[in-house]
Amino acid sequence: MDRTRLEQHLTLVDDEIAANEEQMRRLCELIAKLERGGQDSRETRKRLIALEAFQALRLADRELIKQELALFQQKRKKIW
Repeated sequence: MDRTRLEQHLTLVDDEIAANEEQMRRLCELIAKLERGGQDSRETRKRLIALEAFQALRLADRELIKQELALFQQKRKKIW
C-alpha cells in the first residue's frame, strides 16, 4: 500500500475508533439505565462486549498503520 492510501486508511480507522468510543459510552449509559430500572441488560452487555472486542482490533490496526507510515518516513530520511 502506498503512503497516501495508508494515510487515508488511518483517517478512516481513527474516525471509526471515535465512533465506537461514542457507541460504547452510550451502551454503558443504557446498561446503567436498564439496571436502575430493574430491567435485563444482558443483551446490551453482549453488544458492548462485542464492540469492545472489535475496538481492540481497530486500535491494533491503527498501530500497524502508524508503524507502516513510520517506515515510509524512515525511507525518506535516508540520503543515498
